[in-house]
Amino acid sequence: MNPLDHVSVVGAGPSGLAAAIALARRGIRVTVYERHRQVGGRFHGDFQGLENWTTEVDVLEWLAGLGIEPTFPHRPMDAITLVGPDLRAAPARSDRPLLYVVQRGPQPGSLDRALRARAEELGITIRFGQAVQPKSLPGPVIVATGPHGTQAVVAGVLAETSHPDQVVVIAKNALAPKCYAYCVIWNGRATVATALATDFPRAWSCFQLARDAFARVGLTDFRNERRFGGRANITLGRPLQEGPRLYVGEAAGLQDYFLGFGLRYAVGSANLAAEALVGGVAYPKLVARKLGGRFHAGFVNRMLYNHIGDPGYRCLFRWLGRAPNPGARARMVYSFTPLHRLLWPVAQGLAWLHGGSLGGRLHD
Repeated sequence: MNPLDHVSVVGAGPSGLAAAIALARRGIRVTVYERHRQVGGRFHGDFQGLENWTTEVDVLEWLAGLGIEPTFPHRPMDAITLVGPDLRAAPARSDRPLLYVVQRGPQPGSLDRALRARAEELGITIRFGQAVQPKSLPGPVIVATGPHGTQAVVAGVLAETSHPDQVVVIAKNALAPKCYAYCVIWNGRATVATALATDFPRAWSCFQLARDAFARVGLTDFRNERRFGGRANITLGRPLQEGPRLYVGEAAGLQDYFLGFGLRYAVGSANLAAEALVGGVAYPKLVARKLGGRFHAGFVNRMLYNHIGDPGYRCLFRWLGRAPNPGARARMVYSFTPLHRLLWPVAQGLAWLHGGSLGGRLHD
């Protein structure tokens, strides 16, 4: 059998289903194995964002070009309120959406359910409740199993609210060590959370500090709360390829280590894996050429802000908030400039000392 007659994908998250969709559109038969009994099993109905600032092409247009039409509910946000360590708000407004809010989880209307529907429309076989080892599968395998180990954690609540739709981000080390807290409100529902890249045992005490900080900026009405938690793998220590196995998304440590939720890395790396298999080209080289610059820039940015701390956040948020086009400035932050190139070996060395990350590390 021709090795490209069939490809196995392990994991039915956004990266796994995006890889399957990309392959099926190229005429390849695909079987997806998912250990949960439904898509979105890691999530709870929480809101995330498809960031729209790292490229000039709108993210929904980009997804449509990959065969993922934006049929899922989404809320464009052309303003984000940035709150620095002094808890002063700096609204960042743009003439185009800075991000699109989407919902994650197994429920109808989620991004996960929409990806499943698109995959099934293309005739992709999804075998739920099957935990398989990628090494046990014959032929090419795309590994999209999510985080292996933990370099960041999220603690938060889902709630009902009367506040209008908005996105608020707070950067302050005391309440979000080496990361940020966020509040996303859409249609009377809210996701309020803090993310930590170190000091993981303090997650829920940091969340309470974040709640207090959101109250300081006027966000107080949250009812019928449900707790949730999450984790992320953002590391240089994971392989991109091992023989016939190609790793995508968080299984490869590909995440946004600076400002975003990482969905673009999940889908982008998945499409590159499919492109590599169909075209017979080296997957690691494709990733380095098409994702490497932004990923490395984000890693260097995180290293800098980890060491500068709150003064760095304060300056960054003021710089973004005062811009007539904050999206363009955010793209500048993700550009792999000569300064980033100079500091990249330093970031690599620090990551090596911390087991592949720049903050905490918690193995499975």
